[in-house]
Amino acid sequence: MSSAEAASDLHAVIGDAPAAVLVVDLARGAVVHANDVAQQLAPALRLPVALDRWSDAARLRDPAGTELSDSEHPLTRLLRSEPVPGQRVSAERRSELGASREPLWVVGLPMTGAPMLDDHALVVFLPVRERHATAAVEAFADQDARVRDRAVLATGLSFTVADASDPDLPLIWVNPAFTATSGYEFGEAVGRNCRFLQGPDTDRAEVRRVRTALEAGEAVTATLLNYRKDGLAFWNQVTMSPILGDSGTVTHFVGVQSDVSGRIESDRQRDAALAAEQRARTRAEESQARLRLLAGASESLSGELDIDEARTRLLQLLVPALADMAVFVHVDENGAVTDHRAVHRDPDRSEALGRVAARVPDVVPPQGLVVALLDGRPYRQLDAFPPEVAGDLDVGSALAVALPGRLGVRDLVLLGRTADRSPFTADDADVAVDLGRRAGLILDNLRLYAAQRLIAQTLQRSLLPQLPELTGVGIEARYLPGADGAEVGGDFYEVVELPAGDPTGDAAPDGRTPFGLAVGDVAGHDVYAAAAMGQLKGVLRATATSQRLMPAAVLEHVDELLPALNVTSPLATMLFAHFEPLAGGSWQLTVSSAGHPPLVVRHPDGRAELLDPDRARGPILGFDIVTRGEVSVVLEPGTTVVAYTDGLVERRGEPLDVGFERLRVAVAAGPGVRTDQVIEALADPREDVGGSDDVVLVAVHLLG
Repeated sequence: MSSAEAASDLHAVIGDAPAAVLVVDLARGAVVHANDVAQQLAPALRLPVALDRWSDAARLRDPAGTELSDSEHPLTRLLRSEPVPGQRVSAERRSELGASREPLWVVGLPMTGAPMLDDHALVVFLPVRERHATAAVEAFADQDARVRDRAVLATGLSFTVADASDPDLPLIWVNPAFTATSGYEFGEAVGRNCRFLQGPDTDRAEVRRVRTALEAGEAVTATLLNYRKDGLAFWNQVTMSPILGDSGTVTHFVGVQSDVSGRIESDRQRDAALAAEQRARTRAEESQARLRLLAGASESLSGELDIDEARTRLLQLLVPALADMAVFVHVDENGAVTDHRAVHRDPDRSEALGRVAARVPDVVPPQGLVVALLDGRPYRQLDAFPPEVAGDLDVGSALAVALPGRLGVRDLVLLGRTADRSPFTADDADVAVDLGRRAGLILDNLRLYAAQRLIAQTLQRSLLPQLPELTGVGIEARYLPGADGAEVGGDFYEVVELPAGDPTGDAAPDGRTPFGLAVGDVAGHDVYAAAAMGQLKGVLRATATSQRLMPAAVLEHVDELLPALNVTSPLATMLFAHFEPLAGGSWQLTVSSAGHPPLVVRHPDGRAELLDPDRARGPILGFDIVTRGEVSVVLEPGTTVVAYTDGLVERRGEPLDVGFERLRVAVAAGPGVRTDQVIEALADPREDVGGSDDVVLVAVHLLG
């Protein structure tokens, strides 16, 4: 290491640790004062004490490890009034872990010219805290006195003595390093309080702290922004130690000063780098939080099918992640508010916010709320909620954000933050706008879904028949849409009164009327299947009520007409049955099936069986035109006939016969047959009845 490099590294010698300071009476060769740090090096001695004895008590050694009292050490040269510009020594430190050697750098300065201290010398032991400073000290230990003297100047270490007997604490001595550091000559500094080093940016609170310690006669260390004579600012680390006289009163203050501008600047750069890293980490964490909010919002809202629930969930996502309170507003095509709701992070303020939301419809301007608040912009930053609705809410910052759909903005949210939270930033607005776009499209899709669902429900209700009131007969019917929520499909049922003149169309003497029952399933379970089902039902009803045909002939006629129908799904299963009253309250049932599941008949004694004779079976409609067969059976009063579609009995991975048997058992159970009980009995705990297929269930009770 060169002397220039070592001199630069010596700036780290003193660090933030206080120095050990001795005042030595050169004539007596005795230590007459030791500050608190020096007393810790030789704690058992009472002053004054011979310098060699103090050195032995402090266990001082030279670089070779020899006790200083056994060598030509720097303290001996000091007694000959020779300055010690800087030399490496070590002292013993004891702790609970044992003894260790601490490197020190000793500087000795005869205080020639100092009033009352002219025959005294100042000895300062500076701690060497850093590895590269230790290397610098070792390098200078091998230099001659002239080089080491320059090293004292290079470190920026200066020494001063102030007169404590004067309340103004004037300087009475400074060393040449003080002049090199401050630019003030000996004569310009002595006789003045060192406050002349202060300037406009010196920390006054730190100055007062130093002054308070000195007035109490205590040692103090501080780092102050001082100014050279030429006006150049530098950071000055000052350690002030009191010197006690024979009476125990403070007579002087010894000051050790070091220019630590380089270290302060290094610390500032480090702190700036740490602050920049912290800001970057904070921004990254905020970005991650925003991404999680957007991803969570998309996932949460996309999985919702109910638009009201989606609106509420949107507000719960925004509060408190982005805002302290949020008001959702939906407007119609004229800009009038038709729906509103609100969420506040503080449950105690929710009622007040609800009153704010309730006032929104009453203060809508003529041009509409969306136009008034946004005027075509994706968002608008506000100081607070509009005053006509804000009420007593503590709103320090607000955002109005559009939730655009395909046909424009019909939804918006008002976001608010309380005054104790930082206002909305541009980044917050970007997140709100992004979330608004996503939520707007999702809500738009939900509105379309709700409209389509309403249309489907209306269509399905229009296709389901009104059951006629028939003497001696009770009829129950249930339709369940597929679990996919289409609310419409191709399953149907129909009950028709047979006209007079039909082969079975003569009324019985007891007033009972013959009637027909049809149950069918068009391939598919969507609006196309429903449309095909509507046409098929029309053909069936027209054929059954006008052409006086038996069930097999009805199915043949429908099969012939099916290709002429404008339907997407030409395939369908169907079962058609005639019920003819007989004498004594009995009924004759005649049935024909086009690939449809068999009827279940429950007899008056509770027995249940599948009615599925071979002669009544035939292929599905639309597959091939064939001559169909039918079967007739006589049923006693109190019999129930159950017709259904395959969605009631089918389960994935299970033979259809198992489903038929499960249905037969359910019909036989209990004192009677009720459609709700049958559906409940057949419900699969793993899924809804029918899964994704539609279900029709009709129960005909022959009362007699």
